[in-house]
Amino acid sequence: MLPRDERRFKTADLDGDSTATREEFTAFLHPEEFEHMKDIVVLETLEDIDKNEDGFVDQDEYIADMFSHEEGGPEPDWVITEREQFSDFRDINKDGKLDKEEIRHWILPQDYDHAQAEARHLVYESDVDKDQKLTKEEILENWNMFVGSQATNYGEDLTKNHDEL
Repeated sequence: MLPRDERRFKTADLDGDSTATREEFTAFLHPEEFEHMKDIVVLETLEDIDKNEDGFVDQDEYIADMFSHEEGGPEPDWVITEREQFSDFRDINKDGKLDKEEIRHWILPQDYDHAQAEARHLVYESDVDKDQKLTKEEILENWNMFVGSQATNYGEDLTKNHDEL
């Protein structure tokens, strides 16, 4: 991990002085939020998922990053859907594998707000009466979704007093 962190730090260290300003440290910790760090995010994703080290992510590697298949067991429906997503949307040039540019489109989509998407997902899954508002009871009924969500800081924010609740 040290060489990887060093590479990330050098990219974040815009002035090259080997010390991190607040902005540079933030870029190091959250590279997806900084334009000059996006190539690092793509490269790290490729390194994490590309098990055969051919410089691409094929469909099996893509699926293996999300799902560990049991011998002889059927694939869940969501895995079949993800295979379709790979073929229909992720593999833009239809060569059966993702190159760096396709990985960029996948993990760093433009005009996509992750927090907004997560919030919509939580409301959609938890809003029993479909009034687009969550009651305390609806949140408690689906507590497992909220404690597993980045939108609630993995449940920590639910322990604080909120006027909106």
